[in-house]
Amino acid sequence: MMAVDWFVALLAATVVVRGLGAGLIYDVALVGLPARRRIGATSYATFARANFEVNGLKTYGPISIVGLLLTITIAGWAFARADSPAVTWTLSFALFATVLAFLGTFRALPAIMSVRRAPDDPSVLSPLLDQFARWHTFSAVWQVVAFVALVVALAVAPGSGIG
Repeated sequence: MMAVDWFVALLAATVVVRGLGAGLIYDVALVGLPARRRIGATSYATFARANFEVNGLKTYGPISIVGLLLTITIAGWAFARADSPAVTWTLSFALFATVLAFLGTFRALPAIMSVRRAPDDPSVLSPLLDQFARWHTFSAVWQVVAFVALVVALAVAPGSGIG
């Protein structure tokens, strides 16, 4: 019977959670946000309010926070166990990309929270949605970069059976 490498198991779990998060943010950035130009600011604001208030707050936040905590944990563990430079540097880059993604999220969040309270007036909603789109897209790019870096770390991790 083969012993479980808990580092590789946690790294794989991190890849799964971050992949889910990257997929969610990618969907909003490249599928949902472009639709707002076709349906208009008021219709998109109505959709965004329903989406974020009903399921978004229960889904996006926890997945992002768990992904962040897992990324911090696995990067720290890689350094603590003096893993190979390929693993430690790739995980460091994933953590750096995660920090940038969260900076984007912290800039996007006030805009979308303002949409929740804003009147259904396109002249009020459009600038808020533009700000949200700009920072959300910035965040999405870095979330996907972090996910790819984690996949690479898993591929090169000794004992993963992948690399």
